[in-house]
Amino acid sequence: MKKYIFIILALCLVAFSNDSQKIKSLETKSKRYIEQGNYKKAISTLEEANRIKFAQQQTTRTPTSNNISQASRFVKLAQSYINNGDYGKAFENLERASRLIGNNRSWEAQYWSAAIDEAYGTIYKKMELTDKAREHLNRALGKYQRLITMPGGSQDAVRILIANLENEIKELPSISKNSVVINFDNQKLRDLPTNLPQDVENISVSSNRLRNFPQGIANFKQLKVLNLSNNSISEVRFDFGNTKQLRYLDLSNNKIKSVDESIGKASNLEYLDLSNNKLKTIPISITNLKKLKVLDLRNNRLDFSSVKTILQSLPGTNVLHDEYIQKGEETE
Repeated sequence: MKKYIFIILALCLVAFSNDSQKIKSLETKSKRYIEQGNYKKAISTLEEANRIKFAQQQTTRTPTSNNISQASRFVKLAQSYINNGDYGKAFENLERASRLIGNNRSWEAQYWSAAIDEAYGTIYKKMELTDKAREHLNRALGKYQRLITMPGGSQDAVRILIANLENEIKELPSISKNSVVINFDNQKLRDLPTNLPQDVENISVSSNRLRNFPQGIANFKQLKVLNLSNNSISEVRFDFGNTKQLRYLDLSNNKIKSVDESIGKASNLEYLDLSNNKLKTIPISITNLKKLKVLDLRNNRLDFSSVKTILQSLPGTNVLHDEYIQKGEETE
């Protein structure tokens, strides 16, 4: 009996070794395709490597080091999707990589965590969402700088990354000198202050105590950026017909159960974040937002049918949503 067990184990090890060689071969091919600018081929080869790796993980316990290795593959795959202009797929792979890294504080884990933020920054830069790009690139820079003080890894290579990233951040277009920016983050506010300049273009009231969407927003006809994330807003009752210039709206991490149908009137909206709320339905008028580049619906209570309607109506929008298992797919 023991003899057979050893034979089975030996066969498993041989199969595992062969699969590992296939993965390395596919990754080498993907690098070659990237150098040639053939991003579609690079994506398909990396996806195949990921499928083999996933099959390995189903038959073996996955130690932390394997998690990081798998995370690195998702990051590389995301970078190929970015080069190919498929930002939705890039977002998905970066999220998978983040989940695999989790709270791992090792040098390698933190390196790939920084690479994830850098990739997000690249996506937002390509989408011309400068504020979000700067936020993630600065976050990546801080992580790379911390790596210099940690044992392990290639410090010289990280220093080169830091120098390149610092230059990239410097070259990001700054906010227009004539624009008016107001920041009230983390000030325990329950409502938007009055007597603000009428020509304000950027308002941030993140991480406060707002329970209602501030109606005073209607007074700012030049408003382009509005950040109301991390509050306690339960519903969005507001006539968005008064915000024709609005391009960026962040309502993430609230308690929102409903959004006004007039959201479809914000015709110039390019970025809308409704993630981490309590939405069960989504206004159908959102399908009117043809300039929308990013719509984040993750971590709500939406049925897939609602999300599917959005996906079909806005094919040019990167719609970020939860993973759904549709009936009949479980056995496929």
